[in-house]
Amino acid sequence: MKLNYEAEALALKKKGLTDEKVIKDLMAFKEQKPQLLKKTLPCEMYDKINLMCRKYMDRLARFEVDYDFIVDEEAFKNVAVCALESAPFLHSQVIRNPIAPYWKVADYNINEFVFAKEVEDLEKAKKEFFSRQIPLKSNIQFNIGLFYHQGKTYILFIWNHMCMDGGGFKAFWSDFCKAYSDYVLKGISPLCFSVGSRNYTEVYKDMPKDFRKKAKKQLANVSLRDKHRFPFENNNIESDVVIVSRKIEKEHFDKAVAFTKAMGGTVNDLLVASYIDALKKVASFNNDESISVSCATDLRRHIKDLSTIGYTNHVSFSHCAIERMGNDLKDTLSIVSKKTKELKADEFMGLHGIPLLNFAYKTMIYAQAEPIVKLFYRNPTLSVSNVGKIDTVAFSLANNKPFSAFVAGAAKNKPCAVMTALSINGELNVSMCLRGNKNDEEILQKFFTEYEKNIKSLC
Repeated sequence: MKLNYEAEALALKKKGLTDEKVIKDLMAFKEQKPQLLKKTLPCEMYDKINLMCRKYMDRLARFEVDYDFIVDEEAFKNVAVCALESAPFLHSQVIRNPIAPYWKVADYNINEFVFAKEVEDLEKAKKEFFSRQIPLKSNIQFNIGLFYHQGKTYILFIWNHMCMDGGGFKAFWSDFCKAYSDYVLKGISPLCFSVGSRNYTEVYKDMPKDFRKKAKKQLANVSLRDKHRFPFENNNIESDVVIVSRKIEKEHFDKAVAFTKAMGGTVNDLLVASYIDALKKVASFNNDESISVSCATDLRRHIKDLSTIGYTNHVSFSHCAIERMGNDLKDTLSIVSKKTKELKADEFMGLHGIPLLNFAYKTMIYAQAEPIVKLFYRNPTLSVSNVGKIDTVAFSLANNKPFSAFVAGAAKNKPCAVMTALSINGELNVSMCLRGNKNDEEILQKFFTEYEKNIKSLC
């Protein structure tokens, strides 16, 4: 497909791209990648699942990365235009066609994507940014806030979860950081963004043939029904977004991790056990009660070269169902560790149920498939999603490593309570994002106070 170079150059300038060399290189790049010139894109299977999940959450994922320098706004926006042009679904409207929903590529200006300003009240600015909405009909499905405060740059992200999960974001931001660094330091046009497939089948492509055949037959994904809930006073769908978080200093987190590994557990075991024990305390559950907590499982572990795939969702859930909560944190940690070892013994962990979901979406029109999938889909009420350790080198902007990071995930409807976690520079950051009220916020504050005590108690 041939580009009208004169018209395309004018369009890129209107979108906010100011560098003539980058405009020329970007046009040549797009001409070599005809998929970037399409006006519509199919909604992939995970896109449809996250569209369906609007019933349970606001669909918007949240992230923050902080830097101890002032980011060059013009350079950042030039890189951002290249990012959008390389991933057209990010500047597309979601068309809820009853036969098959799709992305309709839309025009934009970079100031609808990147919001840069000096702020005096940083916490207020963050709260307002993370409370914003991105409608399905928006021409931009991803917003970035560049907040300058006391010589530092706080970069906030909020995006339609249909676009990508935490793993997809890490890939996107790593590519963005490389593009920005090469552009600012070396004058290289920022064209290193992934244009690979977003199809869920990419998970299977590197598997041995026999294993792949078996993996595609894992139809059932059995999860226990669990009646345990956070003690919210009601399950009303609220309009306000409540985000509660807690940081655990490196000194305490390192010792807790060392203790956990010495007893044969993992960091994820520590996060889940602390979640269960803290919930037990704020909700007054008994030690001998069973409980099930779902854990997000990144399926990218099956893909050898992650640079070959696009920015998307590749996540599933495993269910840590234990027969009793334990007498104390150490007891609970031992029980959780034993259970997760059993789960990991299943070579198809996380792959169960995916073929059945695809079958539903492939054999029925979307208007039929969504209510059918809802009948069998169980949205996790209690769950933990660990984004993992942040690679500060990969997240460096022009040789400036981030000093802090934060993830909040989508705002869930009660009674769902999903804790998200990451670590950076040895520090643990945990949070919950909820559509809630002041009372719910107080309960989450009590929960995280107990959670923090749990981690520190292992020191």
